[in-house]
Amino acid sequence: MKPDDKKIMDIIYRNEDHWRKKKKRSEDYQTTDAVIDLNTTKELKRLQDRGFISSITGTIASGKESGVFLAELGSEGEQHCKAFSIESPIVVKIFRTGTLNFKQMIRYINGDRRFHKYSKKTRRIINLWVEKEYKNLHRSSLAEINVPKPILVKKNILLMELLGKKGKPYPLLRYTPSAFTKSTLDRILNQTRLLFQQANLVHADLSPFNILIGEEKPYLIDMSQSVLTSHPRALEFLKRDLTNILSFFSKKGLEVPDKKELFDEVTKDFSDKNLFL
Repeated sequence: MKPDDKKIMDIIYRNEDHWRKKKKRSEDYQTTDAVIDLNTTKELKRLQDRGFISSITGTIASGKESGVFLAELGSEGEQHCKAFSIESPIVVKIFRTGTLNFKQMIRYINGDRRFHKYSKKTRRIINLWVEKEYKNLHRSSLAEINVPKPILVKKNILLMELLGKKGKPYPLLRYTPSAFTKSTLDRILNQTRLLFQQANLVHADLSPFNILIGEEKPYLIDMSQSVLTSHPRALEFLKRDLTNILSFFSKKGLEVPDKKELFDEVTKDFSDKNLFL
């Protein structure tokens, strides 16, 4: 078990009497070693007590906005996930309550009709941000886009399918030179097109760091900022996504499609396009 994993489990197994106090104290919202705060540990402990997860077994990634961990399903979790053909281990994504950029988050929440009314309290915005990723993944899954299937969302914790093999996650595109090919580029652009046309979503942060490569297939991840195509800045975000991907593959020596032609092809049936241009 890595140090970060041990910190999390140590916090979870602390004396539960500490969590039974009636008055909330400021320390409840303080991040412990920039991993999780005490309110997050309460939710993790509840998931464990319910039998949804049994243990956190490893670290996948640790960034300034979230920590991503491997976890084993408990008996209730296994029963719940059976219908979705999801098995252990799964992914537990914990959004860090002390380091998220709220101004940046609001940029993607405002204009999304699913969240037209929301509290501007810090903690509730964070929970909304996590719920937004859950809904975006669910919407994408229904449209058969290559994304991790979401399992459950609890405040700032998101449980989802592990994209990988034998408990090991697929690598990021950025670190997979064998995938720097025209075939991979075509598949990514096709996923972007399907996301827009079938799921009515724009990823809005597409980059080599948000795409996994598994068995020659690209998978889109990190979709909390993704917006509906009805969002007033959707086409701006789409142009940026296309620019990022074409630029990456161009720098790898590939001949890439014309960005304007590609944009027009993706949005060809978008009836409201002229309203946003």
